[in-house]
Amino acid sequence: MATAQQTLEQFAKEVIASMKKNNGRWEKMFGENINAFNSTTNNRYRGINQLMLSFTSECKKYKNNIWASYKQWQSIGGQVKTGSKGTGIVFYKPSKFRNPKKDETPNTKHGLVKTQWSVLRASTVFNVDQVDLTNSEYKIPVVKFGKQYSIKEIDSFIKSTNVTVKHDDVNRCFYVPSKDYINMTPKEFFKDTKDSDATVNYYSVFFHELTHATGHKNRLDRKDKFDNDHTKSYAFEELIAETGSILFGKHFKIEKTVRPSHAQYLNSWIKALQNDYNFLTSAIAQASRAFEYYVK
Repeated sequence: MATAQQTLEQFAKEVIASMKKNNGRWEKMFGENINAFNSTTNNRYRGINQLMLSFTSECKKYKNNIWASYKQWQSIGGQVKTGSKGTGIVFYKPSKFRNPKKDETPNTKHGLVKTQWSVLRASTVFNVDQVDLTNSEYKIPVVKFGKQYSIKEIDSFIKSTNVTVKHDDVNRCFYVPSKDYINMTPKEFFKDTKDSDATVNYYSVFFHELTHATGHKNRLDRKDKFDNDHTKSYAFEELIAETGSILFGKHFKIEKTVRPSHAQYLNSWIKALQNDYNFLTSAIAQASRAFEYYVK
């Protein structure tokens, strides 16, 4: 079985290849159903696993984004088909070992107390398309897709985030960390493009800026991972925002649109990814945290 690091490195390599193949259509890599969940627990996979499994589901053209480990499929009467290759995921597991000197911290009331720490581990899961359910009572849930939910629902969601929105500059959309507000070009200024309509364009950009806003010190307090490299730092935060926009867009069943400066981002991302796989995995993990901050 691959280690957690090998699993993440392989994912980064596949994403780089997909970026080039799709001419930068980053949002196309994860398919329509970006909602990977476990068949036995019915829980949604979280963090980077969500995008890793959705990415694999799209690449392999699986009909359903449903997964479980070999033993979990067996527990509900399913049998993984012979020759099926599993997909790696990662998770944190409490360590069985501890260093008495390093893993204890002083406490004024109780003396030395044990410090809990975890190690990143890897596991393997299989898609439902790789499983024979002949002798199982498991029924694949029917997932319904639509162009988008009502505009009112998305507007209500945005309002519920309590992020201040201004329209001081009608020509630009941006987030101001120092003053914690989003500036958006008014809806009526957005236009239809060959990729989607004005409404979808508006919300795609809004979700991008909303993801930026989660980095504020009063929310997730996202730290600058590359404070000594402005170019890489900028590309990293933009990758977080673009990925967050994808997650929000898929959640509300709208197709994210490509921003005019997307090509610039793409070149920065590929260059960074080729030198450091953590650039991708860390950005996706941060984007997932941003999404889950607003969508419980």
